[in-house]
Amino acid sequence: MFVIEDPAVLSLKFPLQVGTKWTAKSDSNITILKEVIGRETLIINGNEYDWLIVERIIPNFANTNVVTSWNRSWIAKEGLIKRVHFQITTHTDVNGSEYTDTYTDELILTDIDLK
Repeated sequence: MFVIEDPAVLSLKFPLQVGTKWTAKSDSNITILKEVIGRETLIINGNEYDWLIVERIIPNFANTNVVTSWNRSWIAKEGLIKRVHFQITTHTDVNGSEYTDTYTDELILTDIDLK
């Protein structure tokens, strides 16, 4: 599945270095902020990766019930290695009472072939 953003979203801002901040998207409905927040070295399946951690924060969800949403992407020279997404959503039940739920997922690259 492909998602085409119009206008385009600035996914990464080069050169990537700790402390770099940018607005990936901003319109009347949503603002997406990104920042390189750190650097790590991690071994996955015997392969060592030196990566930068890019955090995405969406501070305002106009017309939605999402309270908080962020994700972190671990990006090495080989590309995206890991991504964690977290979201808190507020709902209203049939009696008018509010409750929240949280959602999180983690994607990790397990194999890579750069041939």
